[in-house]
Amino acid sequence: MRSKSIVYKADVERIGPHLDIYLAFQPQLRKRKDKINKKILKAIILIQGAIRGWLERKRLARVMAKAEDHGPNFRAVVNAYRRMVDRIQRRAGLRHTRVMLQLSELEEWLDRKKFYEVMFAKREYCQGIPKCDLPKYFRDCGHFPTQSHIDSTFLLVQRDGKSKVHSEEVKKAKAIEMIFTLYPPEGAHVSHFWGLKSTWTRPIVHGEEAYKYLVAGHPIIKKADIRVVGKLVARSMRERKMKIRFTSPDK
Repeated sequence: MRSKSIVYKADVERIGPHLDIYLAFQPQLRKRKDKINKKILKAIILIQGAIRGWLERKRLARVMAKAEDHGPNFRAVVNAYRRMVDRIQRRAGLRHTRVMLQLSELEEWLDRKKFYEVMFAKREYCQGIPKCDLPKYFRDCGHFPTQSHIDSTFLLVQRDGKSKVHSEEVKKAKAIEMIFTLYPPEGAHVSHFWGLKSTWTRPIVHGEEAYKYLVAGHPIIKKADIRVVGKLVARSMRERKMKIRFTSPDK
């Protein structure tokens, strides 16, 4: 049995890429005098460059096609994207903002913006929706912020706007701005949910709101053991009391 385990271990250690491919990415190991390694390395670089260039051109064409639904031309859409990201970064507390244009980040913003616009059109009435319908609109978009976060974000976006008149009707641009403020796009490079905190009723797990699974009745939620949950809550309360007890200045 010991000899077999040694053989299996040796077989596992040998599992890996082909020797030529491995040596192509390990220049310190290429000591052979023949020129086949240099040719393979050059071929790999050329193939990777050609494929990456083709993928970037395809992505650029796809992004430009998507941008036609958001503005008169591609330059106007890019400028609108940069201005929104700059506002989001400033609201997040960044003093020195810098917006780098990445096609993948721009495409993610275009896809989300298009989805938010479609959801807004379902509830739109006279080019706007009532302020009281914002939680329902957020729920349609797959987000579940609390009412306090919605109110604070509404005041924040309203303060940055040009119009100083307070209105109970929310326009499409303001509603979409509120969503991107609470849930920043990838191009903003700020931590997601910077204005939201994970709570017992609305937990955030790995940057994703778990409340939507509670609302949708996901099957995995039904498998939870209430005794395990009770022990977790009791342990958390006990740790909190102990922390308060030992950090109190009177003790």
